[in-house]
Amino acid sequence: MFQAAWLRSGETSGALGLDLGQEPLDAAINAVDQSPHSHGFHAFFKLDASRRLVMDMLKKVKTMKAIRGLKPNRFLASQPEFVCVDENTQGRYPRLPTDPYQTCRFMAVFGLWMRGFKYIFICPKFFNLPIAPSVRHCPRVIDNEFERKGYLLADYQKYILIHEMIHFYLGQSSLGWESKPVERYKLNECVNFDAKNSLRNPMNYQYYVASKSICAQV
Repeated sequence: MFQAAWLRSGETSGALGLDLGQEPLDAAINAVDQSPHSHGFHAFFKLDASRRLVMDMLKKVKTMKAIRGLKPNRFLASQPEFVCVDENTQGRYPRLPTDPYQTCRFMAVFGLWMRGFKYIFICPKFFNLPIAPSVRHCPRVIDNEFERKGYLLADYQKYILIHEMIHFYLGQSSLGWESKPVERYKLNECVNFDAKNSLRNPMNYQYYVASKSICAQV
């Protein structure tokens, strides 16, 4: 479960570095369980048949389920391990294919899961985000499209961490920068995925959790 423990630069933790509570995930899990035919669920995941897969994914995130097959030791079951990035991160993790610090510096990301590893790297700019929304930012639907890109709905620390854990549990099936199709972030692009790829795109889960947490009408 999520635990309270602030991480400083360069530190690691097997638990989340922030006390974020269970409310967003609980709201989404309850919605999938009780209202699987809602417009919100269909918008992000398309089919009632996806209900079990979405429920299973959200429960894995909530419990931080340990899984096997991840580096540095594929034989041990590992929970996601969160690492706060600084300029010395790659030196402490020399087997990484890319330098998380450079990725954080030059790409518009707040965190990243290193594919095939148990590590989720948290960028310095992540801590500039609010932990949770203080007001509702629920996008309206105009001409059958959402009116905003959606970032005001989802760009908060609690939802970013959920996003990266979705990458972790989707594993090699997760969409990313080099997958086909590539990972999508804008709200309208996410809802335009077909049923198969909506389940592979972490932003779909992030938007769904955020919408169920603060947008009762979705």
